[in-house]
Amino acid sequence: MDLAQIWKVALAQIEVKLDSPAHFKTWFKDTNLLEITGNKAAIGVKNSYTMEWLHDHHHKLIKETLSYVHGKEVEPFYVIDKSLVNKPQPKTNIEEEIKKEPMIGFIANDGNNPQISLSIKRANLKDDYNFQNYIVGSSNKMAHAAAVGVSKQPGDVYNPLFIYGKTGVGKTHLGQAVARQVLEHDYTKKILYLPCEGFLNDMVKSIKMGKTLDFRAKYRNLDILIIDDIQFISKWQETQNEFFNTFNVLHNDKKQIVLISDRPPHEITGIEERLRSRFQGGITVDVGQPDYEMRLAIIEHKAQRMGLSIDPKVYEFIAKLVEDNIRELEGALRKVALYQSMFGPQISYEEVEKMLGKDKKSRRMKVKVPLILKRVAKEFDLTVKDLKSEKRTAQIAFARQVAMFILREDFGFKLEQIAAFLDKKDHTTVMHAVDKIKSKLMIDEGFRAQMDALRDNIMNDNEL
Repeated sequence: MDLAQIWKVALAQIEVKLDSPAHFKTWFKDTNLLEITGNKAAIGVKNSYTMEWLHDHHHKLIKETLSYVHGKEVEPFYVIDKSLVNKPQPKTNIEEEIKKEPMIGFIANDGNNPQISLSIKRANLKDDYNFQNYIVGSSNKMAHAAAVGVSKQPGDVYNPLFIYGKTGVGKTHLGQAVARQVLEHDYTKKILYLPCEGFLNDMVKSIKMGKTLDFRAKYRNLDILIIDDIQFISKWQETQNEFFNTFNVLHNDKKQIVLISDRPPHEITGIEERLRSRFQGGITVDVGQPDYEMRLAIIEHKAQRMGLSIDPKVYEFIAKLVEDNIRELEGALRKVALYQSMFGPQISYEEVEKMLGKDKKSRRMKVKVPLILKRVAKEFDLTVKDLKSEKRTAQIAFARQVAMFILREDFGFKLEQIAAFLDKKDHTTVMHAVDKIKSKLMIDEGFRAQMDALRDNIMNDNEL
């Protein structure tokens, strides 16, 4: 048998062994057997996504099946076949049905379309980040309008879309909603969301493994690229160069770029002017802190989704008390939900007031900072004296950054105050620490679990 015939037979057997026809079409349809040399078999694929997926999830199946059909044991490896990249794609029945749907608002994915669910997962999107769940108010009206416009004409208007705002105001939700809307309309679009540090780590890994070309193919063949916390790119010169070139390729090909930051482009220090110019080349929109009416609407919406039934005055109290960001609103609502599950559906205004009395503003009024430092030091087998010292060993420096992050994010102390608590003169050290821990939380699940436990212990510490 020739190569084409061998692969045709192998695919037929693989299709039978896989449970899902849709899964087979997604990952095996556009593949070729390019050559067999000795005990090596080159499998041609359309893009790096498919290459990684086949290697990580179906390598054993491919190896066993191909070896059986070929009559000799072979070790498959995967390469991008340029002849497949621009191959026209026939529309599947599912895609035809999606095209018939009106592009109005959000088309819900009820989980019955495995193609869309798979595309959402592959793009690193959160399942509940969509326009339907996004509450619009005066603080985000412009940003929302721009995002909707991009979702309807990706690559044609507002490219790049640069979204900025403080922590916890819904920037990531809005950026991912763009991608979600596009995938609901056309699940074949190649989309990727990741934090800036994820881009750096991917690049470093590709250099170490000698797969720089694969790295570039992965990012430069996308339809939409969403980078979160793009301000961190200022720390890495070589990453700036690589991202600049990736940006140019995507932009020239009219592919959409969405950038998310905690500050506008002109306030990001340490980046090249040519990169800053690219960031400002589309539209820059800010997501501000929600006003009272918007906070109340968010609470009511989330409470409804959680199945809570509480006196409206309780919602009003939470909306008045928690002003800083949406994430804190959600945390306050979860506390109320937990209380209800433990003590029954009836909950009074006074009980909620007592329960949330330790939220940021109240905690800051009476918090005992030395005890927080003591808890953090203990977590890392250190002393408070170590945290306040001039020592810069990796363990001490990291624990110090954790302490700064908690004092800033959970208690809302000013940068200058935090620097003073740790006997530091420069408050920019605190800014760097907060950024560092925030970035690590996004990409390190183990550390995130450790931090959640530590922060819960601190919040529930009666001594505080």
